[in-house]
Amino acid sequence: MAQTESIVRTQIIPLTGMNLVLPNTSIAEVINYSTPTTVKGAPDWYLGTVNWRGINIPLVSFEKANEVKAARKSKLTRIAVLNGVSGNDKLSFYGVVVQGIPRLVSLEESSIQEANSSTTKLPLALSQVTIADQEAVIPDQIKIEKLLKQSGAEVSHIS
Repeated sequence: MAQTESIVRTQIIPLTGMNLVLPNTSIAEVINYSTPTTVKGAPDWYLGTVNWRGINIPLVSFEKANEVKAARKSKLTRIAVLNGVSGNDKLSFYGVVVQGIPRLVSLEESSIQEANSSTTKLPLALSQVTIADQEAVIPDQIKIEKLLKQSGAEVSHIS
């Protein structure tokens, strides 16, 4: 009997000059961009907090955290609210600024290849891959959440 390859439902998320790829279950929601409330003394990649469903969540620029130039806000700018994966209740959600609406894609493991042509190594990338001739980044959510924790970021309920 032939073994069938598992299919993972993912989302391809446009950023500035790159795409993130994440399992569909990692993304809680994609919302319209709202100007974050800044956090005093935060690094430039930690943009502040935004209100989402009655809680304030940290907002991250993936590009800036990887020392890559980020696009300015446009009419396409959104926030992808990600589910925390580290098990830290204080970082159960956080947002990432994105440059468009993510695309839902069903991927077979064999369709994901390690990217050989990528010249820029991203510290917050778990892997840089090619999917159907398109380069993408699998973010290291554990590292992102660790950086947020080190910066004092946490989810807070609005009073």
